[in-house]
Amino acid sequence: MNKKTISIILAYVGVLTGAGLASGQEIMQYFISFGKPGLFGLVAIGILHIFVGGIILQLGSHFIAESHIDVLEEVSEKFVTKFMDFALLLNCFLMGFVMIAGAGSNLNQQFGLATWVGSLICTILIIVVGMMDFEKVTRVIGVFTPLILVFTLIGGFHTIINANPDFNALDALGKSIPSSLPNVANSTINYFGLCMISSISMAFVLGGTRTDSSQARVGGMLGGSLVAILTGLVGITIFLGLNDVMDADIPMQIILNNINPYLGLAMSLVIFGMIFNTAISLFYSAARRLSLTEEKFKRNLVIFTLFGFGLSFMGFKKLMAILYPILGFLGTALIIILIAAWFKERDSIKSESKKRDQMEELTRKKLDDDEEFSKKDRRKLNELAESSIIDDEKIKEAVEEEIEEEMEEENNNDNE
Repeated sequence: MNKKTISIILAYVGVLTGAGLASGQEIMQYFISFGKPGLFGLVAIGILHIFVGGIILQLGSHFIAESHIDVLEEVSEKFVTKFMDFALLLNCFLMGFVMIAGAGSNLNQQFGLATWVGSLICTILIIVVGMMDFEKVTRVIGVFTPLILVFTLIGGFHTIINANPDFNALDALGKSIPSSLPNVANSTINYFGLCMISSISMAFVLGGTRTDSSQARVGGMLGGSLVAILTGLVGITIFLGLNDVMDADIPMQIILNNINPYLGLAMSLVIFGMIFNTAISLFYSAARRLSLTEEKFKRNLVIFTLFGFGLSFMGFKKLMAILYPILGFLGTALIIILIAAWFKERDSIKSESKKRDQMEELTRKKLDDDEEFSKKDRRKLNELAESSIIDDEKIKEAVEEEIEEEMEEENNNDNE
């Protein structure tokens, strides 16, 4: 597994584990509010993350997606594509300004800053980082993922080891938390739909940076596994620590702060980073989708993000309670469409994958000065490109770029 694949996995986890999971607020509303039965919902969520994560990144890779529309146009009817495209764009805006509000709430709880200050800092970072090329954006998004894993493990293990829980009392306390949904089953499905609709635009683009769709699928499943572990650990930690965190905007921050104030400080900064991860992925995806040129993309990114900053003044918890269930139902519809499409496309994916494997071998031969790249090889490479589901020049360019990166990484490793 090369560095680029690892970077994609970390970025995928970073996009999924945004404000709600890293902070614990989503888990509180969707699962802990049902008491002990909510913990079984966390197990189901973990399984879904592993299975669907692989599908999403594989579809992105199969169609070399540069935005979600590249996949949707291929796998669904025209009217469905238009509806889901609209739903994803709407989600980017709605979830985006919830994230910016969450950034303000995060720094307010830890440092006492006015909520608009944290929101403004997040807004500026989105615009600055969003102007970089996509590979740098991916690396920035992924940088906080190892940190949130470490801090969640610290908070989780400390809470579990030191807990002396009265499960009946915690069950009753959890059920006293208001929930927007009637039962655990509905809540689990809705939450997963919410996770997917908030991350799927960027996930397609991440998958689209790999031409090897089988490797992209493995990356998605590994990323989904990390998200499953994080989700379960955050849920158990919050449930056991309910007495201290049930009224908090950012429950995981309180958990770490109770262990050590310096850990609480560090956790607040990491959570801010995870909020930023989700926010930039949403505004970046929306701006990329609605921009035909790089100049328009940069302009739209600034406009969309500033608009999100303005709407963030409505407040974090209030926005979550109102918007998340609606977005969750839209996300559920999208996932059903994509899973059905994946089953339908499996033979095509396998066939295309074999062609790309051959293209990679021939391209490596072409780029290697020690290998002879014959006229027969060139003709075969062109034939494979013509038979691909992707435009001839686009697939050849994508494969060549990927092989060049792999060869450069191999040379660097040999020189070390």
